Amino acid sequence: MSSDLELPPLPPRVSEEEAEHYYHGLHSKPRLIARTGEPWEHTPCPEVYFRTKSLMTVERHEKLMELWEDNIAFKVHDILNQNQVNWSSTDIVRIAYDDWIHGDNILWIGVWSSPTRLSYEVGIKVAQQCQRLLYDHGITNFEVELRESDLIQTSRNQRAFPPLLKPTDIIDPTAILREPFTTTLGITVCGHYMPCAEGTAGFFIAVPGVNKLFLVTAHHVLFPGNENKHVEYTNKSQLPYEVLDQGIVIVSEESRIAGVVGQNDAESQAIREDAELEKKKAERRVQVLKEFVEELRSKWSVDASRILGHVIFSPEIVVTAGAKLQQYTQDVAVIEVDASKIDPADFHGNFIDLGNKFTVADLTNKLRGNLTNPRFFAYPGNRLFGLTGTIPKEEIREPQMLDASGDPCLMVLKRGKSTDVTVGKANTYASYTRKYPSVSERDNVVSKQWLVIPLEEDSALFALKAATNICDVAYVTPIDFIMDVIRRFKPLANAYIMNAQSPMQRDEM
Repeated sequence: MSSDLELPPLPPRVSEEEAEHYYHGLHSKPRLIARTGEPWEHTPCPEVYFRTKSLMTVERHEKLMELWEDNIAFKVHDILNQNQVNWSSTDIVRIAYDDWIHGDNILWIGVWSSPTRLSYEVGIKVAQQCQRLLYDHGITNFEVELRESDLIQTSRNQRAFPPLLKPTDIIDPTAILREPFTTTLGITVCGHYMPCAEGTAGFFIAVPGVNKLFLVTAHHVLFPGNENKHVEYTNKSQLPYEVLDQGIVIVSEESRIAGVVGQNDAESQAIREDAELEKKKAERRVQVLKEFVEELRSKWSVDASRILGHVIFSPEIVVTAGAKLQQYTQDVAVIEVDASKIDPADFHGNFIDLGNKFTVADLTNKLRGNLTNPRFFAYPGNRLFGLTGTIPKEEIREPQMLDASGDPCLMVLKRGKSTDVTVGKANTYASYTRKYPSVSERDNVVSKQWLVIPLEEDSALFALKAATNICDVAYVTPIDFIMDVIRRFKPLANAYIMNAQSPMQRDEM
């Protein structure tokens, strides 16, 4: 297929200032390499006056939706490979100035920043070739942009030491602190012989007739290097910081009391009584937190006491795995959970602890997206948000919701150790990622993924590896593919995801 349509003129060569500030407002501030489109609008004023930009999902484009996956996307990859571009990702997004939400539809190409930077000359050649490809397929309302972007795999190098506890009501001073140590989703795990490399486990599954629990995580989390035999539940405690915070509260309230010493008017008396009450509350919290720390130290200081279970199934990592319309990365591990850590008969399904990062109204409004959407989310009184089903794969491509701008999207929520609770929008177009290849895998490193865009800056980043590695977007794998991989293992052929509010009953096992 070809087209006689003439490509629009290119903008001026990317200047150093444009390269550094073109994506002003995005979390990672990626460096622009080359692009098509209109000349850059900027001001000679200091950086604070650069207009900020945001990432958005793209309105449904019938022709692109039909041709992108496994067709145009692969042709884009061919162009990149033919020009020897060490690319990391290809996405379909919309980027808009915050004061002009319409923005531009973008074929967004990420390029590894090392070992050498891609030149503007090669970048603009690729941009034009990709735009020509789109025009040849009748897609004329997309620009092409290349930026520096390194793909980060979300496992961290940290040591930690948590137990498995039950969530408690928010009135408990330890309620938020104990969340990382509970059976709610977001458990941090590592291989027994690789405690310095940890990651987050996904969700619990069960098998009818089997009195056991299984926990799903990624292969690369448990096997970052040598073979591992055990899985260790691990997390870094934040308790010392919380105790310090309460100590500051005590000092603050003592200062309030001292400020009204000798004053007996009604206002001073009210301040004195309120400060004394808050001081007592803070002192009680400090005591409870100290006792909680001692409990952790006394029960979970020995390595053997932190073994959560053992891996029963973890096939090797394979990219472009599954059926034709899947082709995702096979990166799965299943842990058989020791019954001494979680009693299967007392486990009530998959829950996310929503914590206290957002108010009830704020999180509810974020997840609703658009006022025309039905209210599908009700904030639970005990903070425990139960999972009661999965998203059909058809709805990923054709979501039934709208975002604040009126564009189709799927609102998603995650809780992770580094990011706490975060809200994002799942893209309607598949993305492709390419990890930095080793000598032995140069021809087999591309994988289909689904892109998640952080909802907004104050909702934090949807995925974060460490303080020095900030990401603008996250990539996820659909759960139906993960379950397909798991069910290939005969003992887990009938495995199912445990819905919340559906505790396992012994007569069902």
